[in-house]
Amino acid sequence: MEKLKLTFGGFSSQGVKDENQDAFAAYLPNDHSLESKGAVATIADGVSVCTRAREASNTCVSNFIQDYYQTPQTWTVKRAVSKVLQGLNRWCHGQHDYEHGGHSQMVTTFSGMVFKSASGFIVHTGDSRISRVQGQDFEQLTVDHVSRQGGNNVLTRAVGIGPHLDVDFKSVELEKDDIYVFTTDGVHEFLPPKKLLSFIQDNSFSYEQRAKNIVDAALEAGSDDNLTCLLVHVAQIAQASLDEHYRQLTRLAMPPALEVGMKLEGYRVVKTVFNGTRSSLYKVINEEDGKVYGLKTPSQHFADDPIYLGGFLREEWIGQHIKHHNVMGVFKRPDKAKFMYHVCEYIEGQTLRQWMVDNPKPSLDQVRVIVSHLIDALRVLQRKDMVHRDVKPENVMINHHGEVKLIDFGTVLVNALAETKSLPNEDIAVGSVHYIAPEYLLTHNSDHQSDLFSVGVVIYEMLTGQLPFKAFKYQDYIPSGFDEWHYQSLTKFRTDLPQWLDLTLQKALQPNPKYRHEAFSELIMDLSKPNQNMLSANAKQPLIKRNPILVYQGICVIQLVLIGLLIAQVI
Repeated sequence: MEKLKLTFGGFSSQGVKDENQDAFAAYLPNDHSLESKGAVATIADGVSVCTRAREASNTCVSNFIQDYYQTPQTWTVKRAVSKVLQGLNRWCHGQHDYEHGGHSQMVTTFSGMVFKSASGFIVHTGDSRISRVQGQDFEQLTVDHVSRQGGNNVLTRAVGIGPHLDVDFKSVELEKDDIYVFTTDGVHEFLPPKKLLSFIQDNSFSYEQRAKNIVDAALEAGSDDNLTCLLVHVAQIAQASLDEHYRQLTRLAMPPALEVGMKLEGYRVVKTVFNGTRSSLYKVINEEDGKVYGLKTPSQHFADDPIYLGGFLREEWIGQHIKHHNVMGVFKRPDKAKFMYHVCEYIEGQTLRQWMVDNPKPSLDQVRVIVSHLIDALRVLQRKDMVHRDVKPENVMINHHGEVKLIDFGTVLVNALAETKSLPNEDIAVGSVHYIAPEYLLTHNSDHQSDLFSVGVVIYEMLTGQLPFKAFKYQDYIPSGFDEWHYQSLTKFRTDLPQWLDLTLQKALQPNPKYRHEAFSELIMDLSKPNQNMLSANAKQPLIKRNPILVYQGICVIQLVLIGLLIAQVI
């Protein structure tokens, strides 16, 4: 398997100044972090009017790299770098010195790039630059955040200027032999692109020497500032189909159908829980430690289906990154495993679907308890930059102690993998049709609000035993817009439930996500007590919108009265 290979070469000089307030740093991991987090290159230019400019630039380039690799592997690059930079900005902005005007004395530009798989991710603020050389083309990729005042360039954005940091973020596709050029203004203000290109393409020198030659040339051209140049050569890009975890697992053999008493790599089958068309689940005992587990195996019918295998294997990957009592645990398989399967927590209990059969008209308090645990599980996924995409009663377990467990991660979207095209393309929406959020069905885009919609369907079904929307024309029908979902009031099936609860579910189940609850916490709050704003807004609507059933019933009564009067007149 081809891995990402980069060559770095950089040089920095104080130039004619007494102190070098520029800084640069680069890091290429030599372990699994290269696949999961990528490599990083950074450059910064401390603002010289600040007393701690050098500290600012050095702190940002070094701490950015260190902190970035501490963020969860499941986070997208954008989320990770944004969190890290906002933290650095808060620190720098807090370093005030009232003897020097009371402003922060740690202000610096910052330009960084994460090289991951076959993609590059740029984060930038200030007037340091990142450019790209492809063949004879020299392209500036960042925008200078400066304004011209009195003949001088004044920074409009930089780390430490204000309490909130605005950054530019963009992604690019990497190509073999790309060269990325990081410079501070002491270099690019004095050397035009054509001159820079001539030094960069001089193959008689190493990249480090080329960077020094560029700095020396800028000094000779009259640069009166600190000077820094960092070159990053893309020697080889990584394959961008399935990530390394997937590629390793797809080399494993498909296990045979198992029966009670059979053993698979140290696990003895004591019970067949189910044999389905897509997978099988067995209750097993690990003969080494005597503990009980669940063992899930893929179906032979999908042995050549990359999307199915990707979904199956995603469960193990996710299980290694989520530890929460409301999420089914997935454990590491033996290091020398030869077969494809999951070892997971064995849950003694029933599905939420069976619970609903046993409790056809539950109280609101019963529903609240279950839903709060389900939402706790989904919040964990949200914090990990994941979307479950298949929340339904069959994928929620309730154990004998009443504890709720979210299961089945085969459809989970992991944004960290999706951003580098490390997942197979999905031609159709995954999940169960009655629970899929409309925006996902229409656009294939989904986030935590999509899971919130599915939770709304589950709540509605728990309370009524019915689905909240009228059935479409036929089973595989794909609507053309949000207006084709028609919500059915709770009162149609449960007249004992309050109006405010109906309004809450109607909002959670808004087909267009911009009218839906924005956060799980909002939904929990509205399930706990009446939302007075929603009640007030509803009271201002015409009666036919507030209570169409009552209006239609009234119309029917009036029609019956009129018919009776007409009959009386005829008689």
